[in-house]
Amino acid sequence: MLARLTAVEAKLFLRDPGAPITVLGVPIALLLVFGLLPDANQPSEEFGGQPPLSGFIAPLAVAILIGMLALTLFPGAMATHRERGVLRRLAASPVPPSRLLTAQLLVNLVAALVVVLLIVVGGHVVLGLALPANPGGFLLTLVLGTTALFAAGLLVAALAPTGRTAGGVGTALFFPMLALGGVWVPKENLPGVLRELADVLPLGAMLNALRACWTGGSPEPLQLAAMIVFALVCGGLAVRFFRWE
Repeated sequence: MLARLTAVEAKLFLRDPGAPITVLGVPIALLLVFGLLPDANQPSEEFGGQPPLSGFIAPLAVAILIGMLALTLFPGAMATHRERGVLRRLAASPVPPSRLLTAQLLVNLVAALVVVLLIVVGGHVVLGLALPANPGGFLLTLVLGTTALFAAGLLVAALAPTGRTAGGVGTALFFPMLALGGVWVPKENLPGVLRELADVLPLGAMLNALRACWTGGSPEPLQLAAMIVFALVCGGLAVRFFRWE
């Protein structure tokens, strides 16, 4: 039954023209537009002697992809199912509603995995993007960041009464995280207080840890702790307040 629900959710995901275009188009376009610039693979003082493509643009594309899926598309879909009574009907059937939640998570995580592979492997083949120099740290950051952001998205889905509300709340969380997480302006160029905040918010913590791992460094303890705390707190609150009706 889980496989059937996942297949149905995947079809719904692909039928929505906005979802595949957003998930695939935005990160890939970001990578291509900046990756085709003449100096994208040349060391830059602005990025600590690292090439802009691997030192900022590729990690940025990955972080934005996970943020869009976790904070806007996923909670919107779950809240829409609740609004239309799908979760209530499942609660009255032999199929537990939690399986629909699991199916939604699987669809979004598979979409994220596919696009991350396109960014890393496709960028390496087409643009000469360097592969992550610290693959273990990269995978750890990807797992923790994805968990933290999807926990936040699940909390939005738990509290939002409608799909439109969930999308609005998720967007309201997503864009401030972009502004304060070192996305629009690299962390190095932020004032002192905001530079620390960039490593506390989950999207910024994920981005800056990915940047370090891509260029051979390691995630900072504050970044790892921030992602773990957000995952535990948001996940716990989501379980406490999630409603099937």
